[in-house]
Amino acid sequence: MVNPPSHPSRVSFFARPAVIRRLAAAAGAALCLTACGGGGGDGDIGGEVGSGGLAVGPMAASAAGGSGGATGSGSGLLALDAGTSCGLPEFRNSLLQQINAARATARSCGGTLMPVAAPLAWDDRLFSAAARHSIDMATNNYFSHTGLDGRSASRRITDEGYAWSWAGENIAAGQSTVSAAMGTWLASPGHCANIMRADYRDVGVSCVQRSGSDYGRYWTMSLARPQ
Repeated sequence: MVNPPSHPSRVSFFARPAVIRRLAAAAGAALCLTACGGGGGDGDIGGEVGSGGLAVGPMAASAAGGSGGATGSGSGLLALDAGTSCGLPEFRNSLLQQINAARATARSCGGTLMPVAAPLAWDDRLFSAAARHSIDMATNNYFSHTGLDGRSASRRITDEGYAWSWAGENIAAGQSTVSAAMGTWLASPGHCANIMRADYRDVGVSCVQRSGSDYGRYWTMSLARPQ
C-alpha cells in the first residue's frame, strides 16, 4: 500500500460559458492539466508539496443564485470559529495579509509570469463554501474538489448565494499553519496562478481539523468574482 503524500494540494478554476469559449485556445492546456490529471492537475506529487488544481471561467447565469459583492450577506452561512479555522489565531487577517502580499508582487508560477493583481476582499459566502467542503473532507476522510454529494467547487459557491462570473478553488491537507498552507499553494504552479488570477475579487479560506483522518487538517480556499 502506498502512503499518501504528506502535504497534498489541488486547485480548481471556473468561468461562465462566454469566457470559457474565449479562453478555450489560451487556457485549454491549463484546464486539461487540472481536469486530465497531468502536470498541475488532480494528481498529487511526493515530498512536502502536493500539486494540482482546478479553475473555470464564465457559465450560464441561471447556474448561480444570489447576489455578488464583497461582503457576504446570505443566511445560514457557516461562521468562522475555532472549528472552521483549526483554532489558529488571527486566521482571517493572516490569510488576507498573505494572499494580498502575494498578489502585490509579480511572480513566476511554474514559468508563467503573473503580474501584480488587485487585493482580494474576504467574503462570508465564499468562506462558508470553503468551510463546508473542509468539514466534509475532514469528516469523511477524503481529498478531492468533488464533494461526496457530487457537488463541484462552483456549485458550492453558488449554493451559498454568491452569483459568480469567475470562480476557483485551492485545496490542501496536512499543513499546520497559514504560512505552511500558503507556501504549499504558492510553490505549485496551478495553485499559484489561481491565487494570482486578476479576475478574482473575493476570497474565503477554511481549515478543519479531524483526528484519525489521513492528513489531520483540511484546507479549502474559495475565490470568485461577482456577476
